[in-house]
Amino acid sequence: MNNIAIIYLTAYLVILAIITRRSAKRETPAEYINSGKNLSANDSTWTTFASLLTGYNFVIGVTFSFLYGFWYLMVFVGAGMAFVTLYIFYKKHLLPLQRDHDLFSIGDYFGLKYGLLSKKLINLILCGGLILFLILQMFVNTNLFSTLLHIEKITALIITTGVVCIYLWFGGFKASVKTDIFQGLLMLPIIITIFVFPVHFTLEKIPQAFDPSQFWFAIGLMLLQFLSLLGQAESFQRIFASRDVESLKKGLGRAFILLALVAGSIAYLGINFKFSGLVSDPSDLFTKGVLTVLPSWLGPLLTISLIASFMGTIDSSAFAFGVLVAKMREVKEKSIIKSTRLFTLLGIVVSAISSLYLFSFLSSVFALISLISVVGAALVVSITLKPNTFEINTFLIVGSVIFILGILLKFVTDNPLTSLIPSGAALLSMLLVRAYVRLRR
Repeated sequence: MNNIAIIYLTAYLVILAIITRRSAKRETPAEYINSGKNLSANDSTWTTFASLLTGYNFVIGVTFSFLYGFWYLMVFVGAGMAFVTLYIFYKKHLLPLQRDHDLFSIGDYFGLKYGLLSKKLINLILCGGLILFLILQMFVNTNLFSTLLHIEKITALIITTGVVCIYLWFGGFKASVKTDIFQGLLMLPIIITIFVFPVHFTLEKIPQAFDPSQFWFAIGLMLLQFLSLLGQAESFQRIFASRDVESLKKGLGRAFILLALVAGSIAYLGINFKFSGLVSDPSDLFTKGVLTVLPSWLGPLLTISLIASFMGTIDSSAFAFGVLVAKMREVKEKSIIKSTRLFTLLGIVVSAISSLYLFSFLSSVFALISLISVVGAALVVSITLKPNTFEINTFLIVGSVIFILGILLKFVTDNPLTSLIPSGAALLSMLLVRAYVRLRR
């Protein structure tokens, strides 16, 4: 590790310690869980941005744009659709309920609308998705951390889990939000990187960056991004923590602008390196491509930015898991902080150990998206088709079973269209049940 990287990393850890100390002062259970539902538009902007655009997404984004050109940007079309849907759904359906109920996750909405079984099914899917997401985060972060800072993987994993556990244990959701703001700012140097690379992409090469054979692949990415964002536990944790509708609207809008700026830079990096001929293997694109041509001051900063962004996503997912499990057990309010701390710690430790045995990163990415998409699709179905309790439970059970079969029988693969199979099968089964019941009448 060079001296500049050590200085950046030390400064980053010191600022994290300061944020944690300030976040931990005089916390009530409500503040620890969701900042007392008083998240400002500014906080909402940065925490949404940091929790969605991560080092993990940077690695995936550069790889996908290297392989598939500008079709990669279709995921942000899906993100924009999801943001609009989330805002409208919150304003029309969730806000009236939140006035009378302490909503935390999308499972709470399904519980109020369809009953306890629906709530449990949704929460179980969310917990499974959060653990899988944490495993992926730990896997990528450990490998990247180890490679960039020249330390052993186990050491990198221990540092990562240790730092996140400490500031979540003491600071809770407030620490997660405040560190997201800091980590979101650290992600912005990615935009700078596009101005320091030699240009290998020209207007004449645009048709090559839009390969027509990848069209349906891109549509699959867009739909998966749309459905997965609608089902993310972290998304609804932040939505329910917003101060009011106007703060949520501004936060989502500004976050999307930041996402689009950084995503455009990521897409350009991948495509520019594709035409440069400097890198043939996309798995080496960052370490053997991006870092090798950056100025000495910018390379270490980008390294710390990516590590910080991984931390931001790990803490968001781990804390969402901790609160979700704690609330599923219906612990008393005075015990909620203790239970959340313990389950957050458990989720981090289990995922850290499991990440050591991950065998296929890309397949696991699409498995995660496929699982969370079942929740997102259930939400869309709930809004548009108005199913009854039996129909929505059929949807959730069939979607979960088909997902498990897809993983075991390997028909859910790294092709995004196959990742939609569980949601598609769930919708078909629900429509068949509805048609059967109506024919019986």
